[in-house]
Amino acid sequence: MLEFWFESNTTLAKKILILLITVAIAAGLYLYKPLPALVILMFTGSGLVFLICRYARLKIAKNDPSRFLFRVFTWIPLALILALLFMKTMDDLLILGVQGLAFMALSVFIFSPLARLSKPTSSES
Repeated sequence: MLEFWFESNTTLAKKILILLITVAIAAGLYLYKPLPALVILMFTGSGLVFLICRYARLKIAKNDPSRFLFRVFTWIPLALILALLFMKTMDDLLILGVQGLAFMALSVFIFSPLARLSKPTSSES
């Protein structure tokens, strides 16, 4: 799901380009048909849940896909997104759903550690 943001081989220019495209999509769809503020906050919260579950997958489940906790931490954000999509955006699923997903992606981009934007430094001396 949004793992490309955390990849060390993804360039800074590509990350900023994806961030700008996501902002443009969210803003354009918001101007066309705005989501209620509470629903935007729900999608933003689901982005934070994604970050928490990703951290838990790395630290608690040791990034081992065969472990039960790894699968649980993978499915929690997906289940939350599906619940939000089908509960809050059923009136106009395409426009409001894509807008909500864009707000979720923005929250992941904004609230993820800013160190992810910089290039990894090698400790060769």
